[in-house]
Amino acid sequence: METFASFFDSQSASGNRWNYNSLKNFRQISPVVQTHLIQVYVSLCCALMASAVGAYLHILWNIGGFLTTLASVGSIIWLFSVPPYEEKKRVSLLMAAALFQGASIGPLIELGIDFDPRYLSSISLYGFCVPF
Repeated sequence: METFASFFDSQSASGNRWNYNSLKNFRQISPVVQTHLIQVYVSLCCALMASAVGAYLHILWNIGGFLTTLASVGSIIWLFSVPPYEEKKRVSLLMAAALFQGASIGPLIELGIDFDPRYLSSISLYGFCVPF
């Protein structure tokens, strides 16, 4: 514990403290790294949208379940076996894995949609009181 305290004391003593403005400062990141970060976050956003489409497909046609979970795991394993220079194939496998994963969690999302909100306050109160 003293190691952590001494580290933070040395950081504050040297005046090298960060704040919110330093968090927003992207001038110190090279353009190549900025481009890479943009690609990473765009692919993450697309995978999230594919997962939402998978959950929506489950709600429409009830396709989610054990087979979509196996398909998701299979897509991820296949993704790991594809060489890095085949980018289009890797992106397609990532989107397929996200779609199957969204369909797999579709039953949970459907349960949340079908939940009666009148009981939410009492269930949350009971859930809070149970540990105490």
